[in-house]
Amino acid sequence: MKKATALFEIQQDLTENRFAVLYVQAPNCGVCTVFHKQVSALLEQFPNIAGIETNIATVPEIASAYHVLTAPAVLFFVENKEIWRSARFIDMKSLQAVLQQYLLEYAKFLKNSSA
Repeated sequence: MKKATALFEIQQDLTENRFAVLYVQAPNCGVCTVFHKQVSALLEQFPNIAGIETNIATVPEIASAYHVLTAPAVLFFVENKEIWRSARFIDMKSLQAVLQQYLLEYAKFLKNSSA
């Protein structure tokens, strides 16, 4: 995942990538560390999805910009629109299902539009 140290970097990455997952963690957060590894491993299975990570202590304005009130938080964006989020205890199966569903639907769309 790409590390973002400023809000404008996050916004730019979300704008530039059709599919993106934003991972927000907090300092000294054991749960954040565990889920970071799991989310990173999951995103390796989806090369078409950009992974962006940030720390709420480094980018505190993330809290108000994206309504992130607890960490860890995972937000999935499609064309810069938030589609799915989970915080504190991330449901990894649900995240994986949402990512697969959107990529499958996008592939169907591309196939139908080129036919």
